[in-house]
Amino acid sequence: MPEDRDPDVTRADAEALDWIVTLQESPDDAALRRRFELWRTATPLNAAAWEETAQVYAGIGETMSAHADRWRRLVADREPSLASPIVAARRRRRFVRPAAARPVRRRGRAVVVALSGAAAAAIAVVALPDVVLRWQADAVTGTGEVRAVPLADGSLASLGPDSAIRVDYSDGERRISLLRGQAWFDVRHDAARPFRVTARDVQTTDIGTAFEVRLDPGNIRVGVASGIVRVDYAKSAPPISERLTAGQSLVIQASGAVARESTAPSLVGAWRDGQFAVQDRPMREVIEALRPWYGGMILVRSDTLPDRRVTGVYDLRDPAGALTALAKAYDGRVVRITPWLMILSDG
Repeated sequence: MPEDRDPDVTRADAEALDWIVTLQESPDDAALRRRFELWRTATPLNAAAWEETAQVYAGIGETMSAHADRWRRLVADREPSLASPIVAARRRRRFVRPAAARPVRRRGRAVVVALSGAAAAAIAVVALPDVVLRWQADAVTGTGEVRAVPLADGSLASLGPDSAIRVDYSDGERRISLLRGQAWFDVRHDAARPFRVTARDVQTTDIGTAFEVRLDPGNIRVGVASGIVRVDYAKSAPPISERLTAGQSLVIQASGAVARESTAPSLVGAWRDGQFAVQDRPMREVIEALRPWYGGMILVRSDTLPDRRVTGVYDLRDPAGALTALAKAYDGRVVRITPWLMILSDG
């Protein structure tokens, strides 16, 4: 049976959808951003409607068509404003985790139903997930793109493919939020202004170092190339607070389980040079590392291959060749169906 809905909630949902479309059409309009902020903060219902709408479309971003990047390029050719980066200050915006990470409540489902068919198709396939992310982020990369981002204090951030960060510097703290993907940080140490990177609920604090942080499905990885960092995760029982030195990594599962690893410091952040090195690790880690470098979709049709332990150095800039080499070495096979789909299966 259809649920009875508060008319004020319905109004807020409809207005949130209008704002999604409007912001997509004029992403660099400062006056529009001010009007949007006035609307969003006017009532708790408006704020909740926007959060739910952003959550839904962030979730769409996790399951978009394999041809999405090509659709975006076609749209960008016709409407350059859609491809323009959002560089204005992001005040009071918080990262909304993808819908896959938490259940969408009834309001969220109603948001999807409310969209007209043509508008929903255009928004979902072409631009909305990136539009939402760009409003939250200060730097974003696309498929196969590695980008160096100089920071105001002389530190350097390097973003991996399909990654995004938000920068928030104040007098007493330098905070970076990793919203998606992975990033490397070469930090100019300042004891008076701690340098902290947050990824979901995990916080990494620099103690004079170069390190990487990576958001993977179901876990967060921190690795140190030089110096020392402190990693804190308050939501585990007991809470985690550990120091890592060069060559050490910490993998924190959503459940709070922790795995400690060691590797050559030179291999930490090797993705910046297009390399991914593993030693006795599950094949699924290599597959996940290849995904943001590939413009299409990688499907796995095997119950055993993802758990196989693998060792090797793989060329991220040639994801098709790397996946094929991986499959051959471990009795699997890769079938390519169009340039945008690869299927990994048992041999």
